[in-house]
Amino acid sequence: MTVRLRGIQVESLSKSWGNTQAVKDVTFSVESGQFLVLLGPSGCGKSTTLRMIAGLEPVSGGSIHIGGNDVTHAPPARRGLSMVFQSYALFPHLNVAENILFGLKVRKVGRAERDERLKRVADMTGLSELLARKPAQLSGGQRQRVALARAIIAEHPVCLMDEPLSNLDAKLRHEMRVEIRALQQRLGMTVIYVTHDQVEAMSMADKVVLMRHGRIEQQGSPEEMYARPDTVFTATFLGTPPMNLIELADGAGGAVIKGMTDASVVAAGQGDGRLLGVRPEHVVLLDEGGLTARAESADYHGADTVVTALLGSQRINLRVPGRFALEQGAELRLGWRAEDVHFFDFESGRRCEQDALPRVA
Repeated sequence: MTVRLRGIQVESLSKSWGNTQAVKDVTFSVESGQFLVLLGPSGCGKSTTLRMIAGLEPVSGGSIHIGGNDVTHAPPARRGLSMVFQSYALFPHLNVAENILFGLKVRKVGRAERDERLKRVADMTGLSELLARKPAQLSGGQRQRVALARAIIAEHPVCLMDEPLSNLDAKLRHEMRVEIRALQQRLGMTVIYVTHDQVEAMSMADKVVLMRHGRIEQQGSPEEMYARPDTVFTATFLGTPPMNLIELADGAGGAVIKGMTDASVVAAGQGDGRLLGVRPEHVVLLDEGGLTARAESADYHGADTVVTALLGSQRINLRVPGRFALEQGAELRLGWRAEDVHFFDFESGRRCEQDALPRVA
């Protein structure tokens, strides 16, 4: 089964309720067959944006085009899309087969075609043995598969998903992430997927649109946004643990770490009003040289250990392979490569260009 490819363009989209502006001048595009994730914390406007694209929420400003057609004010039924909700939205009195087929029956699709589509989609989603069960007899993961099957059977080229995995436990979320991405690629659907979980975004998306306070903070591929964040917000929202942000000060020969008695220069030029950013996996332990830190704690994760240390009075995290035993207060020598360092303006939170000095001996 394949679907007709259709791209989506959102231009200067806005949504207001009285004096409250929930979405402000949002612009992005989704190519045909692309998996785009709207990412951000609760209340950032991502679900409202999705609901406007679906036609479930009227638009206050801007435009929405699907497949080249202006659907800004079109009813949901004329937008050629399906939707998967966070709550599954299954009819409790209908069995799995009836829930999946409900939309086709409303559209008066013939019995033979309905049966053919049901068999194909049930096989695809692993529901063939569960078609006679009611939703109450299903696990959370199985209910989510029914919601996905109902969206897939419509054979719409666009599918919108509003935090569909948030009610599942960690193991099921991982399994469903893999299944959803595999289905999307197999069917060639254009997907817009809303989540607050950066792991979902990084593992599933072709493109991420990160939102904050109703606006787009940054957009691009997961790799681009992780490797080169435009702002402090992006730097700390993507990554677990988040990027270390260390305050700098002006030193005699350049920028130094604020509050450290060791006045080693870490960057050329200005230090005051700047933040140095380095991800935990890019901080390395040295036998000698580097910067002196004091161990504070170690959080063992199995494959690695996240160590928290103090550089002067500022905390820094580093990721060490395997189990790493240390005593609180133990002296550590830390370093990083110049190419792994980022700089941000303290006031604006925006990225700024500056030359870092290598701290790896």
